[in-house]
Amino acid sequence: MSVFTNLVGKRINGIFVNGEQDQVVFRTTEGRYLGFATCGDCCNTVFINHFSGADVVGEGNSFDLLRGALVTKTEDKGWSENETKVEGWSVTQDGFFTISTDRGYIDLEVRNEHNGYYGGHVTELVQEDIDMSEFKELREDF
Repeated sequence: MSVFTNLVGKRINGIFVNGEQDQVVFRTTEGRYLGFATCGDCCNTVFINHFSGADVVGEGNSFDLLRGALVTKTEDKGWSENETKVEGWSVTQDGFFTISTDRGYIDLEVRNEHNGYYGGHVTELVQEDIDMSEFKELREDF
C-alpha cells in the first residue's frame, strides 16, 4: 500500500512544500489539507529532492493548472541505493512515488543521505499538526 493512498478519490487544487523541503501538503477542492513528511533517524537527512507534474491539465504550468484533478492511483516505486560521497554522507538513496490523476501524473522524488546504516521514509501528517504558514505553493517543477 502506498503512503499516499489517502489521496485516492480526492480532487486536488493545490500542492505546497515547506522551506526545508521535508513536508508536502495537498489541498483538496473541499478545503482539506493532506500532509506528508519525510522522516529519518539521527544520522541522516531526508528531504523532497524533486517534484514534477506531467500532462496534468494540458497547456501551461502544470501545478497552477492542476485545479480539480482527481487522484486515481498512488504508487510507491521503492528506493534505489547509490554509493556516493555527498557532503560528508556516504550513501545517497532516492525514493520514487507517483500520484496518478485523471489529468496526468505527479512524480515525487525523496532523497535520503546517510552514513550507510539509516533508512528514510515518508509518513502522513495529522491535519491538525499542519501549520500552512510554513509552506509555499508549488508553481513549477523543482
